[in-house]
Amino acid sequence: MTLKTKFSIIFTTFLSIITLVALCSAALLMSSTTYAKDHDDYKENQMMLLALKSSQTSLDTVIATFKADYPSIVTEIELDEEDNILMYEIKGIDLEEGTRYKAHYALHNGEKISNYSKSLRFMGFNKLDDHDLAALETVKNQGISIQDAIALTNLPEGSYIESIELERKRGLTFYEVKSIGPSGSTKILIDAKSGEIVPSLRR
Repeated sequence: MTLKTKFSIIFTTFLSIITLVALCSAALLMSSTTYAKDHDDYKENQMMLLALKSSQTSLDTVIATFKADYPSIVTEIELDEEDNILMYEIKGIDLEEGTRYKAHYALHNGEKISNYSKSLRFMGFNKLDDHDLAALETVKNQGISIQDAIALTNLPEGSYIESIELERKRGLTFYEVKSIGPSGSTKILIDAKSGEIVPSLRR
């Protein structure tokens, strides 16, 4: 074996070791990053659950308050956070008046924090797209309300609604429901006409 060949073998081996070390370091970094993200998500979920458990109001009460103030079809509810205050954001649409409503209620006591309304009509035309209009007509004429959909979720003890939204895709009108509980977050779909529940993914 010549000296040149020996050097070539040594150099190749050295490069292989360097590459292996780099790959191992990258794998460890990715693993650490994933663990940190999972840990942060878990911590956030636990804090959210604690806030929900200690709340002095209920989602049903908040929805009832919203509908009393803004007679409309409730289309979306989401737990939100602003300025370190957890709140329910509720959206609704009054088809007769052509108005969209949005209001925020404090999670801990149900107090209204803010509200907003906007006309959906412009020069006699409705600004809702066909999908939204079809979804609203389904709920109004033959579907189930968002309150009914929440009741159908039949959540286990210690679980709460994180968000629910009326959707229409591929000709189907449904509610997408995300819940949060001790074992994490779960998503299900509820047919807005039949009330049939379609299990989805656990996160």
